[in-house]
Amino acid sequence: MKETFKFLLLIIFSITLMNAQNSEERWDTYMAAYEDEKVGSTTLRMDLFDSTPIRGLDYVLVTGLTYETSKENGFPENETFSLLHKVGDELVEIVKKETDFILVGSFMYDKERLEYFYIKEPKNIISKIEDFYKKNYPDYKFYLNVKEDKEWTYYRDFLYPNEETKNYMADQSVLRSLADAGDKLTKARRVDHWLYFSKESEMNKAKTELIKSNFTVQNTDINKEATLPFELQVWRIDNVDIDSIYPITSKLRMVAKKFGGEYDGWETSVETE
Repeated sequence: MKETFKFLLLIIFSITLMNAQNSEERWDTYMAAYEDEKVGSTTLRMDLFDSTPIRGLDYVLVTGLTYETSKENGFPENETFSLLHKVGDELVEIVKKETDFILVGSFMYDKERLEYFYIKEPKNIISKIEDFYKKNYPDYKFYLNVKEDKEWTYYRDFLYPNEETKNYMADQSVLRSLADAGDKLTKARRVDHWLYFSKESEMNKAKTELIKSNFTVQNTDINKEATLPFELQVWRIDNVDIDSIYPITSKLRMVAKKFGGEYDGWETSVETE
């Protein structure tokens, strides 16, 4: 099973799904390369992590189809992609009739798309889904498995992105907003960053280090009611495409952590032709 694979090279993008999901749910998709350098795509509910494990939904149901494709990356072509989404919707209806559940995500990799459900009890789900595949998709090979997973390790350790991935996704989110506003992301411009620290002395150390990296200090401030009361705002002229901005924000996160603080993100102007 691919659950045991570890991320080696991150080549991720993030999109907010704008389909008919419940408005209280937050779905995202990211892509990553695995040990064999093949790319996988994970779509999942990001809003569940702090609530898991959810007691009473102690089993994970993993199921989906293997498909054919001419694409070297193993992703499906348009018609197949539509079919896989249709199958996903149909599986939801089958599970809904059998037990309480939460659909937490899907994983598409190496000509296979798997849906991940957390369910209350297996009941007759295995036989129901087997019959569904055999009747409706007899020409496709399918995967179907139910395991006890009281700690939600499939969701927390496999589907859910690690910290590095989430940071990349955060940068992509800002770039998406800029692009939506008409920015082609080709022009260098002023980029402002915010860092927060527990001690003024540590903030000053970070400030000195960032000045050496050609950042300009815009402002320092204090909010005594905050957990990290000392605010440092810096800026620099930089490019903002993902290959440029992600190394910058990664460095700022490391500097903040080095001095016991946190990096709190960036913003910039929209630059259009």
